[in-house]
Amino acid sequence: MASEMKVLVCIKPGQLSQQRRPIPLPGTGEVLLKMCALGVCGSDIHAFHGRQPMMQYPAVLGHEISAEVVACGQDAALYQPGQQVVVIPYRHCGRCAACRRGRTTCCTALSVMGIHRTGAMQEYVTVAEDALLAVTGISHLQAALIEPYAIAAHAVRRSGVTHGVSLLVVGAGAIGLGIADIGRSLGAEVIVAEADPQRQAFAGEQYGFTDVLNPLDADFEQQLRVLTHGDGPQVIIDATGNPASMNSQVERIAAGGTLVFVGLHTGEVSFNDLAFHKRELELLGSRAADREDFIKVITLLQQGKISPEKLCTREIPFSELDQYQFEQLNQPGNVKSVILF
Repeated sequence: MASEMKVLVCIKPGQLSQQRRPIPLPGTGEVLLKMCALGVCGSDIHAFHGRQPMMQYPAVLGHEISAEVVACGQDAALYQPGQQVVVIPYRHCGRCAACRRGRTTCCTALSVMGIHRTGAMQEYVTVAEDALLAVTGISHLQAALIEPYAIAAHAVRRSGVTHGVSLLVVGAGAIGLGIADIGRSLGAEVIVAEADPQRQAFAGEQYGFTDVLNPLDADFEQQLRVLTHGDGPQVIIDATGNPASMNSQVERIAAGGTLVFVGLHTGEVSFNDLAFHKRELELLGSRAADREDFIKVITLLQQGKISPEKLCTREIPFSELDQYQFEQLNQPGNVKSVILF
């Protein structure tokens, strides 16, 4: 094994630098991983452009990881060299009120690889052993997309979706499509709402969803009523992060329904209280994912019930990745890029 590795470092917003650094050694309780595939998250794009408020520069981006175990540090004995693993990139404190209740995804000190800690846009990375999950029978490209699907799985779990429930997924980006795919695997009656024509087509042609609506159509509300037999969707999961979209969902949902916001909006959200109150709605937020969500996605994937690889619209070798190529990953129509090592 070489002594140095290629690392892409975001020096400051808009500047990505190729560097050579020593391959790290695993510390106590850590495992050294050789990167095999890395999904590019919207947060990576935002961080590159300076739109990630929690980012401190310089930084190594990347947290959607499929890798191979190379070496184990002291007191790390659960994995063997050569094993394929995925990484849970979130760390929680274990002490705050949320952690004490088992709600680790809303830990008050939650940290994420590639944002608060060194990410994986490099050829080797060290990771705490308890952040790993072994996978078998899954390609590295598929495995690199388990993390965004786990975020989707967490939102679906929060919503309580079960077989036969009408589910409106708003926003057909990577997370929204993951939510729709997982919801369908559970037997939900899935409706997708997306304003962008390219994403509408992708949801229908790539994922095979038949009920793909444009929320900007004048008769959108009528279409929803027809598809839900006049009731409105029993569950709505909004993955847009768009305040206009989020504000409007209370008027569309069935009485006694559940509304989940998984898309992030940094400003205020407001809605009609009477519409909310008379429906006796449940309003939930959904953030990140935990081990249970990762295991759920891995299980569904191994059973052939979901298809995260369909998200990938561009593959790029890490050997070719530089600032110019990274900037091209944010082109219109590109749903998800995967870097291959």
